[in-house]
Amino acid sequence: MSRDTPAIFEASRLRLYALGILGICLVRIYWLISPSSNLVDLQGKPIGNDFITFWSAGHLALEGRPEAAFVRELIFEAQRIAVPGSDSLFLWHYPPTFMLLAALLASVPYLVSYLLFIGGSLVLYAASVRKFLEQPYAILLIVAYPGTFLSITHGQNSMLSTGLLACAFLFWRPRPILAGIFIGLLAFKPQLGLLIPLILIASRQWQVFLSATVTTVLFVGLSIAAFGLDLWGTFFENAALVNDVMGRGLLHWEKMPSAYITLRMLGASEALSYAVHWLIAAAVVGVLLRLWYRCGPTKLSFAALVPAILLILPYVFDYEMTFLAIPIAILATDIAKKGGALWQKIVLIIAFVAPLFLAGIGQNLHVQIGFPVILALFVVAVLRGFTELRLLKTEEL
Repeated sequence: MSRDTPAIFEASRLRLYALGILGICLVRIYWLISPSSNLVDLQGKPIGNDFITFWSAGHLALEGRPEAAFVRELIFEAQRIAVPGSDSLFLWHYPPTFMLLAALLASVPYLVSYLLFIGGSLVLYAASVRKFLEQPYAILLIVAYPGTFLSITHGQNSMLSTGLLACAFLFWRPRPILAGIFIGLLAFKPQLGLLIPLILIASRQWQVFLSATVTTVLFVGLSIAAFGLDLWGTFFENAALVNDVMGRGLLHWEKMPSAYITLRMLGASEALSYAVHWLIAAAVVGVLLRLWYRCGPTKLSFAALVPAILLILPYVFDYEMTFLAIPIAILATDIAKKGGALWQKIVLIIAFVAPLFLAGIGQNLHVQIGFPVILALFVVAVLRGFTELRLLKTEEL
């Protein structure tokens, strides 16, 4: 820990903060689960929430009807098989690449499948992100991060995608082919990989680029072999429906930390919100590409890439903030070694706790705090990345 670190950022105190936040998350999990009956909570939702979509789509795929996952009535029937007492409808919007995993998940009963999926994802996520956090009590801090809590309670795949990306970063230099394979596996959730080809080209990482491309093509090809080409057409047709549903506010805007949603919650029109969102996205991409062009694949470049991925998406949910465990870990370690301005440390603290309060603040105050938090994290990573580059050039002189 650097000499200028205030007492509130000492390792022993960070441990206490982590224990306190973990305690809050565990109480909330108990509050959600304890009154449940037959895997259904008091709101009629299944334990694991979104995971029932994965299991149900996989069940339909195993029956030879993967296209039925995109039909409201048919996937609801499958959800009643998974959890008979649930009255909530969860729609499927994922590409056929993820249908491959969903079919595997549906090969065992719902509760067993949920526990195996969340447990396996948690192990991959914690073990990989741990490599970036050179701090005492690292595993405790990662597990206590509220993004982890959201991913578990929503039954979402955010820990899996975070773990895959973290593994790609870890193997980037020693085994670039393997790093590309991990990137290619992110094709189960393609929106999270939109920026990766651009930064690979900007930094001339051709081995990683080739490996990721081949893996993605094979992944898509395997899905076509398993389910047919028509399922991809159904997926793209469904995407227009998703945009319409989200744009009309039929989903929970308070849980969506994007620039577009932030402006819509403030009363801006759809056209203006989109225009500002894409201007911000273009600026973020421009800065990110310059960083990768100048610095290459450094840890701070990775720390900037992750929030940039979330910033360019008009529709992103709070559980995707699990992704931010990577830049938080990298920046915390970098600041501990080299020191940093107090405002940068405060950004890290706020980014760490933000997923816990984001939805509540949005629902009660009609303000979306998630977007500025993600943007601030991106700014910290970029500034420290360029500062590191300048210091290296000064040492060379």
